[in-house]
Amino acid sequence: DLTDSSSFQRAKFWVNELQNCEEGCRIYLCGTKSDLLEEDRRKRGVDFHDVQDYADEIKAELFETSSKTGQSVDELFQKVAEDYINFTAFQVMTEEKGVDLGQRSGAYFYSCCHH
Repeated sequence: DLTDSSSFQRAKFWVNELQNCEEGCRIYLCGTKSDLLEEDRRKRGVDFHDVQDYADEIKAELFETSSKTGQSVDELFQKVAEDYINFTAFQVMTEEKGVDLGQRSGAYFYSCCHH
């Protein structure tokens, strides 16, 4: 919640918990209620530069969104989907080749269960 400074501290806590459980996971920080800031910038309780510095430090993507207006929501989901596709494609390219079940050579092919 961009209007609540304590929400940034709670987000840091949960990021730390997440990183302890799943090292190397991708993190997307999402500041909500950006529509309230457009009405009155003085409502901002979380400094943009502090959050951006933190996002850079933990290598996270940062989005300021509004569920009321939809601001940056599509961009957030688009980025998550692109990263998922790119990561999955990279994983497939770098994984070691497994056992070829179609292979018809080797001692195991002539086992007792093959006729």
